[in-house]
Amino acid sequence: MKNILGYFKDFHKTYFNLKLYLAALLFIAALITFNYWFDFEDSHIDLYRGKNIRIVFFALYHLFAYYGILLLIFLFGKEKLKLTKDFWIKSVAGFLILGFDRSFTSYYEVLRSVLPPETFLFYFKLAYNGIRFLTILLPLVFLKLIFDRKNGEGLYGLRLKRIDLRPYWIMLALLAPVIWIVSFSPDFIDYYPTYKRTNGDLFALYYHIPEMVSKFIYETFYLSDFLYTELFFRGFLVIGMTKLLGKNAVIPMAAAYAVLHFGKPLGEAVGSVFGGYILGIIALYSRNIWGGVFIHGGIALLMEMFAFWQLR
Repeated sequence: MKNILGYFKDFHKTYFNLKLYLAALLFIAALITFNYWFDFEDSHIDLYRGKNIRIVFFALYHLFAYYGILLLIFLFGKEKLKLTKDFWIKSVAGFLILGFDRSFTSYYEVLRSVLPPETFLFYFKLAYNGIRFLTILLPLVFLKLIFDRKNGEGLYGLRLKRIDLRPYWIMLALLAPVIWIVSFSPDFIDYYPTYKRTNGDLFALYYHIPEMVSKFIYETFYLSDFLYTELFFRGFLVIGMTKLLGKNAVIPMAAAYAVLHFGKPLGEAVGSVFGGYILGIIALYSRNIWGGVFIHGGIALLMEMFAFWQLR
């Protein structure tokens, strides 16, 4: 825990700029307000579900948040921001990968045509989380080989060195009461547990297994999803961009990360800004993403568990 506190002390001692932080908060607040006021993602971007143009729309939405913060850093940052050709190519390619990941559901109709209706939705949800091996991991391997081949830090923080999960147990324990309180809100119960949108009960009946088994299978796949989320946002956008942006990599990532949560309850989208910022600083200094995977997955599991308890 002492090391993590040291990360924050050093980062803010050398980087904090009141004008920049206020401008960034106002920009992100305006972006969140715009999305939830007009229900922009759910009512507009999602209209193009199943169409290739949705990839571009998602990429542009994230890029607007990301480049918007970089513009503020250019205007208010302590040091002059220099963006190279490699940065522009790498960032656009990265967000196109994210747009593809968020839009790729071609397997939906395939599964629907070959699976019984009682099990189709459950298998689709498993595939939705499991397919990110192909939509996030492999494309980032290619970017690593193109732009960061000589970097010896593994695949954007996905390495098994310098891992100490003890501080994250403490952080998770401190966050648990907060999540418990939030679990009483109507918005929370309306969205969680995510398992309730899988027809897991029908899956269990079809295969004559206890529903607890279908819950376990789903939650395992659901939690694996956070590995890929951390790999992209804290791995690629922070560790992978440090050479090009330095400490400037953190806040733009947090803004783009907020956009990822726009289909979720408002409070979660707001919280993601601060959560992304904290995990970004940790990734910047620790040079690995496993702490983020643990805390992110742990929070998600607690949210599922508390939601199950509320609906018991």
